[in-house]
Amino acid sequence: MGKHSIIVSLLFTLTLLAHSDGFPNHHLGAQKVTYLQVYVQDILSGPDPTNIVVASPTSTPPPPNFFGVVAAIDDPVRVSPNPNATIVGRAQGIFNFASLEEPRLHMSFDIVFTDGQHNGSILNVIGNNPYLRERRELAVVGGSGAFKLARGFIGVRTVSFNASTGDAFFQYNVTVFHH
Repeated sequence: MGKHSIIVSLLFTLTLLAHSDGFPNHHLGAQKVTYLQVYVQDILSGPDPTNIVVASPTSTPPPPNFFGVVAAIDDPVRVSPNPNATIVGRAQGIFNFASLEEPRLHMSFDIVFTDGQHNGSILNVIGNNPYLRERRELAVVGGSGAFKLARGFIGVRTVSFNASTGDAFFQYNVTVFHH
């Protein structure tokens, strides 16, 4: 093999390596849109709460609107706003009370589907939730499984709230574009 052949072979190999990211070439296909309606059950009461405070401000007096409180969630995602309805996933992540003026949450969580048509898929959600308003929106900023390259939004509405326990159901109307 001549010197010229070795150089051409080396250049060809280097070109292939430069264009390879180490992952198989995924053909994502056409963009799809999926509409979902699910219900997130937020449980603060009882022996197994799904929403717990993990950090609180130490200032005295405490700031208004729970400002600075950080909580973790692992809320069941159900097919209807009933505690006995089928669980199709979990809303898992964190939020904090983020405003001194209006009661607002900054939320960052994943909807992890554990049953049904989207079992094994995840939607990544982030946003500002002024939770006392009748309707709110959160952004879908990513996903995996059936929701690769997801982007979209979630219309949020409080379906029920128990003032004595803090337990609630939220309706999530999800519109997501994905491959």
